[in-house]
Amino acid sequence: MHKRCAAGAGSARCPTRALVLSAPPDPDAGEITDKGYINQGAVLLRRAGDVAALYASPAGPGVITA
Repeated sequence: MHKRCAAGAGSARCPTRALVLSAPPDPDAGEITDKGYINQGAVLLRRAGDVAALYASPAGPGVITA
């Protein structure tokens, strides 16, 4: 484990799982706002299968673990 993670850094600084998505965020599906930000709610709903694979125990297919 990296020293910063062991020292109590926030979980956003110490990810333990990652998943490379097959497609970028889709503005037509509402995943990107008019200002260019990620619409987290739309992404989570549209990619529920990817989110489930990321948090599954054991990790789902395609998930990179630390």
